[in-house]
Amino acid sequence: MFNKEFSKKDKADAKKYGNELGLSVLAYILVLFISIYFAKKMEDGLLRTLLVLTPTIPALGAFWAIIRHFQRMDEYLRVWVLEVVAIAGGITAFFSFSYGFLEGIDYPKLSGFIIYGIFMGSWLVVSMIRKILLERES
Repeated sequence: MFNKEFSKKDKADAKKYGNELGLSVLAYILVLFISIYFAKKMEDGLLRTLLVLTPTIPALGAFWAIIRHFQRMDEYLRVWVLEVVAIAGGITAFFSFSYGFLEGIDYPKLSGFIIYGIFMGSWLVVSMIRKILLERES
């Protein structure tokens, strides 16, 4: 992953992952916009609720693509990614815990989308920092 030389298997796996994830994300975007378009015109109720939740179906496809890619990784990379996810989860948990005190003094409640964004942003930043540190050691 870090030495700019990838095996044919690594390249093929990355291509499979890109295709699987890309199709899932495209399906998600399409279903998201369609569901929002129709849900805005509907009255509150079970049907509207179910319609608004339909983007979760292609999101499950993205989740499945990520799981499949994780299973294709070698042990070193799998542990490396797991450590990054654990650190990002810890950052997110600390932020959520700390912000909970602020909500107690009337700060606005945060959406789950914000917390998810913090987790994904932490994952990206931690990955970048660890990669830079690893390259410096080499």
